[in-house]
Amino acid sequence: MPRTRKGSARRKKHKEILKAVRGHIGAASRRYRVAKQAYIRAGQHARIGRKLRKRDFRRLWITRISAACRQRGLTYSRFIHALNERGIEVNRKMLAEIAVSDPAAFDKIVAAATSEAPAATATATEVETVVAAQPQTQAATVEPHADQAVEVSTTQASQDESAEQEKSVEQVEQAEQEEAKKTTTKTTKKP
Repeated sequence: MPRTRKGSARRKKHKEILKAVRGHIGAASRRYRVAKQAYIRAGQHARIGRKLRKRDFRRLWITRISAACRQRGLTYSRFIHALNERGIEVNRKMLAEIAVSDPAAFDKIVAAATSEAPAATATATEVETVVAAQPQTQAATVEPHADQAVEVSTTQASQDESAEQEKSVEQVEQAEQEEAKKTTTKTTKKP
């Protein structure tokens, strides 16, 4: 039985690897063997980076919350402990966003967490309303107001009317062209 080679499958795999390592330095972007090693190593670093990114963002959120707490005469650890005691469950991402974008709302959360009132459910509902009032940072769907919807419908209606007018103008022009053709054919037949 004759020896077979991979042929087009090999070429396809080589092209795939070399395309993936485009932009690497030196032989890692040109030679297949080195490129394959670089491709594998890059995948390992990417996986590690996805894990590190989560840590980095958590550190950033904690730093922002800590800075906002210190402005209000409170430490981060005491603030988080007070939130847990009160039963207020707001994640650090939202706390950091509120601290940066809406300091007044963050003041309310701090007041709810540090107040001496025993009604934990009341403070928790207050915080939930504050958090719910915050705009969503990721791909939130925004409901249009009633007057915006009217504007959209009126613009759509005007667009529809203009399209109909264009069609009628085109039909008139076609009819005129056909009449012009008929008259030219009649004049050419007479002589």
